[in-house]
Amino acid sequence: MTESLKNKTRAGRPINANPDVQRENILRAALAEFSVKGFAGASVRTIAQEAGVAHGLIRHYFQSKDELFRCAADYLFGQVFAVLHQAAAGESSVDPIKHLQFQIRSFVHMSAKLPYMAAFLMQAGLNGGENFLYVVEKYVKPLQELSLAPFREAVAQGLLIDFEPDFIFLIATHAATAPFANSAVRHAVVGDYSTDPVKIDRYADTLINVLMHGCIKRHLAEST
Repeated sequence: MTESLKNKTRAGRPINANPDVQRENILRAALAEFSVKGFAGASVRTIAQEAGVAHGLIRHYFQSKDELFRCAADYLFGQVFAVLHQAAAGESSVDPIKHLQFQIRSFVHMSAKLPYMAAFLMQAGLNGGENFLYVVEKYVKPLQELSLAPFREAVAQGLLIDFEPDFIFLIATHAATAPFANSAVRHAVVGDYSTDPVKIDRYADTLINVLMHGCIKRHLAEST
């Protein structure tokens, strides 16, 4: 959240009286707070200040801090799945390797757009408990299956080496999210390219090439 937006919201007055806008402002502020401090350390009062609403208004939309956390997760992963489903629909090729490449590229661009996703998951894992299980069962495991579908198909067709699929999922998702989640390290190493679609594409190209050359069958690699 920018300084100008923070300064506007800390007066405790709603930015917009529209209930849908207020609710979305709260969810965005909650994502930022949970991503930095985790569930246990997050302050509902701080969330209200950052969202530009009165503290008591949060209870009007969310009955508890647990409900706020889960709705924030729904908001975040709703965007994630929308991007991945759009990527799957946009890739009409029956070639699973092209589908996998298209999916990785989409995930990289999505990570640039939603840089707090990795931190939100990390903090949820550190806190553990029912809220973490909610995120894992409702979103992480379905995301895993969706992401690995083209990889499994490529293996079945003899196009890729049959590596442990779960390891591939961890490697790909961490590599896609890490540069955008840790802005300080990214900026120190390569500069701030998080809003430059050309540079984001170049990073996606690098990740795709590294993964593909590591997984593709040797005889196929030699023929290309």
